Amino acid sequence: MTRPFLLCPLIFVPLTFAHAIDTSTLPREQLLELGARLEATSSNNQWQQLWQQVRGSGLLQAQPSQLHFVLQPSELPVLARLTLAQAQQVEAFASTHARYRRVFSPQVIGYRGGQALEALCVDVDWRALPAGAVDNPQHYLGVVSLRKAYPCE
Repeated sequence: MTRPFLLCPLIFVPLTFAHAIDTSTLPREQLLELGARLEATSSNNQWQQLWQQVRGSGLLQAQPSQLHFVLQPSELPVLARLTLAQAQQVEAFASTHARYRRVFSPQVIGYRGGQALEALCVDVDWRALPAGAVDNPQHYLGVVSLRKAYPCE
């Protein structure tokens, strides 16, 4: 009798992802608006997960041959929030993800090898946002994942 109930999650989990927004089909303006809304309503938990990923990937350690930040860690939250709120560019990728980019020239954000990078990128996974809620996303923004923040070209 319990076996049919065990199979239910296996059936519904794939359906959940099938109904997530496809970022590649959204207009640039709508992705920018979603980023600004996410920044305005995101929780401390969402940001803590992002900073754990940044620390875990070694981006806060100066490694001359690898990508790394040169900013003080205390400066990053302000710039990351500004990147989401006022991105100059947004690019959809991996069907449910978007990369938000903002240039802070002449301020150097980080280095890759010997190349100074003046932009910050923040990758967002919008998989938790159902396609039907894209115009009214506030109930889902708390579970949207801030995936990565890194210096970029």
